[in-house]
Amino acid sequence: MQEEIYLIDGSAYIYRAYHALSPLSNSRGLATHAVYGFISILRRLFKERTPSYVAVAFDSRGPVFRHEIYRDYKANRPPMPADLAEQIPYIRKYVAAANLPILEQVGVEADDLIASAVRCLQREGHRVVIVSGDKDLLQLVNDRVTMWDPMKDKVMDSDEVKKKYNVTPAQLLDCFALIGDSADNIPGVPGIGPKTAEKLINQFGTLEKIYEDIGLLKQPKLRDKLVEGRESAFLARDLIRLKSDVAVPERLSAYAFAAPDGDQIRDLYSELEFTSLLKEIQSFSAVPRQGFICVRDDSDLKKMVKALMAATILCVDTETTSLDARTAQLVGISLCCEIDRSWYIPIGHRDADGRRCSRQLKPETVVQALRPFLESSTLPKLGHNLKYDYTVLLQSGGLTLKGPLYDSLIAAYLLEETGRSFKLDDLMSERGIRMTSFEQVTGGDKRPDCFAYVDIQAACDYSCEDVYAALVLWRQYEPLLQEMGMGRLFYEVEMPLVPILAQMEIIGIAINPDALARLSAEFSAKLAVLEGEIHAIAGREFNINSPRQLGQILFDELHLPYGRKTKTGYSTDVKVLEKLAVRHDLPARILDYRTLAKLQSTYVERLAQLQDPVTGRVHTSFNQAVTATGRLSSSNPNLQNIPIRSEDGNRIRQAFVPAEGMVFLAADYSQIDLRVLAHYSQDKALIGAFRAGEDIHARTAAEIFGVSPLLITPEMRRVAKSINFGIVYGMSSFGLSEQLNIGRKEAQTFIDRYFRLYEGVKRFMGDVVAQARRDGYVTTLLGRRRNLPDIGSSNRVTREFAERTAINTPIQGTAADIIKLAMVAVDQVIRKDGLPARLLLQVHDELVFELPPADLDACSGPIKAAMEQALQMDVPLVVNCTVGPNLAK
Repeated sequence: MQEEIYLIDGSAYIYRAYHALSPLSNSRGLATHAVYGFISILRRLFKERTPSYVAVAFDSRGPVFRHEIYRDYKANRPPMPADLAEQIPYIRKYVAAANLPILEQVGVEADDLIASAVRCLQREGHRVVIVSGDKDLLQLVNDRVTMWDPMKDKVMDSDEVKKKYNVTPAQLLDCFALIGDSADNIPGVPGIGPKTAEKLINQFGTLEKIYEDIGLLKQPKLRDKLVEGRESAFLARDLIRLKSDVAVPERLSAYAFAAPDGDQIRDLYSELEFTSLLKEIQSFSAVPRQGFICVRDDSDLKKMVKALMAATILCVDTETTSLDARTAQLVGISLCCEIDRSWYIPIGHRDADGRRCSRQLKPETVVQALRPFLESSTLPKLGHNLKYDYTVLLQSGGLTLKGPLYDSLIAAYLLEETGRSFKLDDLMSERGIRMTSFEQVTGGDKRPDCFAYVDIQAACDYSCEDVYAALVLWRQYEPLLQEMGMGRLFYEVEMPLVPILAQMEIIGIAINPDALARLSAEFSAKLAVLEGEIHAIAGREFNINSPRQLGQILFDELHLPYGRKTKTGYSTDVKVLEKLAVRHDLPARILDYRTLAKLQSTYVERLAQLQDPVTGRVHTSFNQAVTATGRLSSSNPNLQNIPIRSEDGNRIRQAFVPAEGMVFLAADYSQIDLRVLAHYSQDKALIGAFRAGEDIHARTAAEIFGVSPLLITPEMRRVAKSINFGIVYGMSSFGLSEQLNIGRKEAQTFIDRYFRLYEGVKRFMGDVVAQARRDGYVTTLLGRRRNLPDIGSSNRVTREFAERTAINTPIQGTAADIIKLAMVAVDQVIRKDGLPARLLLQVHDELVFELPPADLDACSGPIKAAMEQALQMDVPLVVNCTVGPNLAK
């Protein structure tokens, strides 16, 4: 029987994985992308090919026999990058833990080990698959040997080699000898390229025959090149020829492998923080269901109520007919107050015909029984994504969650790594507990109200798992919040915000559909005009939305600079077009077209679709656990990114209007980021300017331009504003030069003058980066933490990005904390004083209220005061209030 053996070019794939993946690192700053890529290649091999026999070949360190033949062999190769070198031991650990046979020998390269193994194995009648993308190994391809590159999913047999190189695998060595190999610093014959080499080999057959019959060549120049390069050609062949007499295991059994060591692999994945890989090998236990109780009648309800009387915390989860909490109908409610017992109360389950299932308590009976507990001002309520349950219970059940509110999702957001999933299933999976998925319990039913048709007992198990899991997580997170200094942030900022955001989502904001319709028609007409202008400038019609077609016109036809090719063609992103816009009208018009088209599709058309037919308002969702800085985001629609600097963006904002008989009051923090910077840096000049109420941009302009404040022009102030805010974001001279369209040297001069004026700012920036290197994280004034695993990276670009993040996060994060504190403070004032104002939106540093015009004076003063007193700092917080009939600036 012919067995198939897979020989893996380990060293080559280490480098390929390193360069193929974007830099990754774990929380300790250890680079991990080469390890991850290498593991992924081996996992693909075992998944797709299920081999029984394998070996991984590695290069040895130091010189090999080829260096003895040619001292400059691989002389032009740079040393191994430091962040790759630190990953090599982990790759070897993985191969060892996977129990894979290794081919390695001092003074021998991986290619030669593979060649020697191929010779032995095919001699015994076995078939060999070389797992590599190295063209030199194609010399070994024959009827028993193929090469497979999993990174490109390309199989090379003899026919494929012939098709690609126009020579047989046996002739490749002589062909490569003529061409040489610049990567390995192998010269070959100067002036001979692949096409000429293949013609020569096809004409003469071998390198020896070329030189024996060189007089038959009719081209004098080619003949001269070959004569002059004879020594190089034969040297190249000696260097490229694979050494096949290295001592390697010959018995097939040597290539068999044992089962992987699961514990070692699990430890390695944990150390490297390969969460997704860890999930696949982790042993899971099911949620214990023996304490799950389905409440189907009055007797069950009374027993549950009696148990709840002793509760010190109540975990709540709702099952509904929709993801839209505002309009969803209750199907069931699950509750628990102890780990070992949970209840599910079915309310709205239906049979296959849509009829209400029997043995379900009436909704009003359930509401009456639960109201004392859910609306208790002393009993804490816990949930995972509690804002959803708060809204459902209020809208569908008429119940208001009161008392201290705890959300395990928000706790996870504060305590766990950013940029990861905070889903309940995923968090529990990492703790070795596999939960029932929504798809499993609904059987893949795609109807929006599919949960109403789920079997009641299955629904009980599913929903009780959720409250059980939330309580398990909370018991882990609760002490950690205090230990990590985020108790105040969680209890006084994030949690009071939950009902405020829920109410904002329920209220929504009105839009004028007629204004949107007019805008849609106007924008469509503008786009048509722009399309005509673009085609006229280009000299022909093309698909403006096709990056490939646009790239051809800009770079192949108009020969504009900055043509950077990607896998799919030239890059035509915004940065490229902005650079080209100063040179040519076409990219400038394309930018105008893209901006307008995005406004049309993202806002004008989308807003019309999202307007609720009942309320006539748009109800966005505010996301509390998304951004790394702590800022809120909004979605469906995103009301925080509507452009405010462009005329067209402002036209869209005009379509947002208050309810009839109402006006908008917008309360906006003035230069909050710079005020936070002043507090952090303790810079005397900056603090003094803010305390004196000076125009900080004009003051900075006067200093960096060396003129009297009376002579400051709008352009000077614009430059100073860019510098002031750019410093907050760690902007370099290159970034400032790009933004202001000035020379880099001039930009650096401005920055140097800025730091001479505000020495404390420069000191703060240095101190915070040093602290981040020491601790691995930075915090806001309220203790919000952001881990910076890349702060010690050896990759300069990665490290400098982490340094800019270290500078920016305390400032932007504290500003985010302040606006949240302000929302809480304003809500308290509105409720305490009975003010007729409703908070509708939070957009960056601004709060938007809806109120009667007659109550402006009564409301604006307390709102402004509450915002300005939200957090005590060494500089005053200043709020500017504006009133208007829409959101336009």
